[in-house]
Amino acid sequence: METPQKKFFKLRLPIVLLLIIGILFMGGCGGKREINELAYMLGMGIDKGKEEGTYLVTMQMAKPKASGGGAAELENWTISIETKSLAAITERVAEAFDKQPFAGTVRVVVLGEDLAEEGINEALDYFQRFYEFRRTIYLLVAKGQAREILNTELRTRQIPSLSLFNTIEGQKGQSAFPVTRLGHYLTVLGRESQNPIIPRVESIRSGEHGLFYADQEAQEILIHESAVFEGGKCVASLSDQETKGCLWLDDEIESRILHKEDGGLKVTAWVLSSKTKYKVENIEGNIGIRFNIKAAVSINEILGKEEQVDIRGWKQFIEELKPLMAQAIQEECEAAVAKSREQGLDFIGIGRKIEIKNPKYWREIKENWPQGIKDIPVAYDINVKIEHSGLARNSPVSPQENGAKGGSHTLQ
Repeated sequence: METPQKKFFKLRLPIVLLLIIGILFMGGCGGKREINELAYMLGMGIDKGKEEGTYLVTMQMAKPKASGGGAAELENWTISIETKSLAAITERVAEAFDKQPFAGTVRVVVLGEDLAEEGINEALDYFQRFYEFRRTIYLLVAKGQAREILNTELRTRQIPSLSLFNTIEGQKGQSAFPVTRLGHYLTVLGRESQNPIIPRVESIRSGEHGLFYADQEAQEILIHESAVFEGGKCVASLSDQETKGCLWLDDEIESRILHKEDGGLKVTAWVLSSKTKYKVENIEGNIGIRFNIKAAVSINEILGKEEQVDIRGWKQFIEELKPLMAQAIQEECEAAVAKSREQGLDFIGIGRKIEIKNPKYWREIKENWPQGIKDIPVAYDINVKIEHSGLARNSPVSPQENGAKGGSHTLQ
């Protein structure tokens, strides 16, 4: 009778042969590409092409420059291609370059103004299907052509795509404009109760929008305001004030500068933190939405207050500033709501908030949405806490106790 060990030794040779054959037929890394064969795309711009039904696609690629040491510098490779299909751009690039574009490194997609007005959803179909693209890509709408934005000669000589990416990443703590990723846009697009918004971008020269720099020929890229979409088409634009109001109501304010004027008094505060909550409730006999905003601020500047105050008077003055700062916040919120009602668009997400809190009522009003936003009452409860008011209670222009002009008393 054969022992188990003898049976194993008899089967050992066939098993080894099967393993060898299996290894020979393994595909390894299917579809692998060598690093030196790739061109790494940092950003893409999409405009309407000259021919009907075509796109003008601008790809901004980077190639590391040969360097003797230190951080590697990037060489800007930017090319624009007119094509009927975004998926065909790789083939078109192969006709002119010895590198294959790699989309996994794309960080920013700029959509041309003409394309945005005609509709961007078909163009974005490629980005949501092709596996190399990430849903974390930032979306921007150009004022003018996307191609012009990506070909901007910046005074810093930085690659425009990198500049845009760094600006967006750097302002997350400033809340100067909305941040819209590809995945977020596609998510909001699928809702009946909300219109997506995308920030706008434009190239400017020295002296425009109050920005000045020495190199008069160079340009800067400015991200501000925002575009509102319905059915994939840009149907309205929001000013900076309306955009910031939208950010307040959507609980997207982390930190920013807040200005308020009251007569001759001008106050500037730095928002340290904020939290926005909401309730769907009965407001003056109708179902509406009430926003509760709590913000902590630091007073950075006070202009127009020349009279001198003692410690007691200073504390009273700071208490008077709280409703003033709350009013500044409410004015921005009201500007966003007014624009929403005027345009019959819900970029604030009021419908979405009603849908979450009161699904029954949402089912009653959704057929007339977003036009029905005009009939939804909105109320505000805004509470501002002043955590810091500076190191001095009096201005340098305040008269001193001895009658001399100028001077400031530090807080003790």
